[in-house]
Amino acid sequence: MLVEGPSDLSDQLPLLADDAMVPPVAQLAYPKDTPNEAVFWPFATFSPEYQAIRWALAHDVPVRYIDLPVAWRLPEPKPDEAPETELDEDALPADPETPSLQQQARRDPIGVLAKAAGYEDGESWWRDVIEENPDPGPIFAAVADAMTALREAEAPLEGIEAAREAHMRLEIAKSAKAADGPIAVVCGAFHVPALKAKHAAKGDRAVLKGAPKAKVTATWAPWTSPRLAFASGYGAGVAAPGWCKHLWDNPGPDQASIWVARIARTLREEGHVVSTASLIETERLATTLAAVRDRPRPGFEELREATVACLCYGDPILWHLIEARLILGNDVGAIPDNVPAAPLLE
Repeated sequence: MLVEGPSDLSDQLPLLADDAMVPPVAQLAYPKDTPNEAVFWPFATFSPEYQAIRWALAHDVPVRYIDLPVAWRLPEPKPDEAPETELDEDALPADPETPSLQQQARRDPIGVLAKAAGYEDGESWWRDVIEENPDPGPIFAAVADAMTALREAEAPLEGIEAAREAHMRLEIAKSAKAADGPIAVVCGAFHVPALKAKHAAKGDRAVLKGAPKAKVTATWAPWTSPRLAFASGYGAGVAAPGWCKHLWDNPGPDQASIWVARIARTLREEGHVVSTASLIETERLATTLAAVRDRPRPGFEELREATVACLCYGDPILWHLIEARLILGNDVGAIPDNVPAAPLLE
């Protein structure tokens, strides 16, 4: 099992098998003498990497990271005095608020596909098309084709992103030679075409020439669900960690009912009157919206719109008052006692 993650932190993966390690947690790495330059790689219970690693550890399957070492992610040393620069207006983008399709694809390739399908965000589309699909095999092939098309429409990757894929290809090839059985690679969909394509090892090693080096100290640290929404480490941020955890914890047909009940409880805790009849109408409206949009079940968008209409009297301001509590959640992770101490504790 090969996972997209910093290759020099693979020795810490067995700690995830400890039942005292309760997500959300994060791998923390920092230069030995400068802990203030720490970099984090967060995991939630619903993280594909976390579930894959836990499965591998439980089934005695070798598992390791294959992405660039931590040194590539550390801040570059700053000069004592930064040179003075003048702002060149001609060098500015015409409209920085409206990125091109290529820029959007690179930042959020799944989001581009989701918008094309009529969804507001990639997470909802991915859930309907991939995670809740009883036969996802053909869908995975289609996603790979879509990623290939998106990548062909833009310039080749450069810098650290090109180095990442070169490093992962070399690590996959190394494992393919050493492994007795099949290999599974857990990575972002955007990387699939590049990792499947044939590249000369010599060329990939050339991309990695002059790699940064640093003595790194690493450990695990508790994390919080609101902080899962922030990009860190390799830039993975979850737009709605509270909603994702709800879906993971409630895989059955009652997902919408349980979410509406959570909304009711949150509104009542804020002092608002919520009738049972209004809750029933909320779920009915969400189900109807999903049917009109040809979606398999009510998603976050449908439940939000139904909530505003039936529980917030059509006023989105009331929804915004409780949105953060529901969408971000308030979970705090825990780590075992035998985990190395974080730098501040040391």
